[in-house]
Amino acid sequence: MFTLWSWGANSHGQLGLDVINEQIQEPTRLSTDCIDSIKQIACGGGHTLLLDNDGRLYSCGWNTKKQLALEHEVYKFQRVWSLSGVKFTNVACGWDFSCGVTDDNFLFVWGSNSHGQLGLPKEHFSEATKPIRLQVNACTVSMGLRHTAIINSKGEVWITGCGKHGQLGLGKDVQFSDRFQKVPVLKSITHVSCGQNHTVAWSSDEKALYVWGDNKHGQLLLNPEKYKKIYKPEKIDIDVRKKVKKLVSGWTNVLLWLEDGQILTWGRNNYGQLGTENPFEGNIIHVQLPDKRQVRDVVLGSEHTICLADDNTLWAWGWNEHSNTGTKSGELVLCPTLIPVDIQIKVEKIFSGGAHNFMLSS
Repeated sequence: MFTLWSWGANSHGQLGLDVINEQIQEPTRLSTDCIDSIKQIACGGGHTLLLDNDGRLYSCGWNTKKQLALEHEVYKFQRVWSLSGVKFTNVACGWDFSCGVTDDNFLFVWGSNSHGQLGLPKEHFSEATKPIRLQVNACTVSMGLRHTAIINSKGEVWITGCGKHGQLGLGKDVQFSDRFQKVPVLKSITHVSCGQNHTVAWSSDEKALYVWGDNKHGQLLLNPEKYKKIYKPEKIDIDVRKKVKKLVSGWTNVLLWLEDGQILTWGRNNYGQLGTENPFEGNIIHVQLPDKRQVRDVVLGSEHTICLADDNTLWAWGWNEHSNTGTKSGELVLCPTLIPVDIQIKVEKIFSGGAHNFMLSS
């Protein structure tokens, strides 16, 4: 048996609690009678996708652009029957758009296509698009505010959407695309992550970070005074020789989690996104949990972080205006702070995005 909990912003019913309100301040139990298991949860600006172990899709929350793949807005998880014949392996959410990778490595997209972020020609597809299968090879996917990136089976990155800040990586002349295009130079890419207006990728062969897009807050690890925007992938040697477990982005910050347990963060720190009280000065911040706890998992919202430690405790830092962190602290949580959770609960998985979070326990 499992139990699903949620907390944070709930203005569109994205927490699946069958109510709409400004926020839920602490982890609150959901009714999951219709769901047998949970593999993944993806969170958008105000909507949520849930994937079970059999590849079945559920959704709830904001639906103005049909980002739920349902006809109406719902406030508790509902099965997406229109995709009942499809088995998904992973899903992702952008601000008001969504996608899923199938077990045969095709990509379904739906929701807003206002900036071509679904990889569909704008002249034929409206801003509110029902699920469509694209003829593109995809293994994993990431979505930002208005752009989408996929990694295919060759380790290549293909990208679509808004590129005004260089986030497409296709050069200064390509500031918009409504078709997936191959990002040049990149190879053996194992991780890709879209932020608000930037993109980062990790090459396992080169053990190198590639960055492009907006660098206003140093989220590309380059001097923002000299490099405000990067229009093609720039290789950054950050002297990491360990295997990368996760590379994830908030709106304007980036986090790298390594196999030896290290958490490296950089970018904007106006809300404590980097887990430190020190202002960001272009260097990488090494975040450590209190009392030498080790990291079991870590997830990012738009401007906050949730971390699961090896002793079954939950920690959070960053923006907390909508109780995003669940710490009962003020609007800013500047360093790893304990989330009050019943110690008898065994936390299995954590998920986050936008300003809301989910926790799976057994």
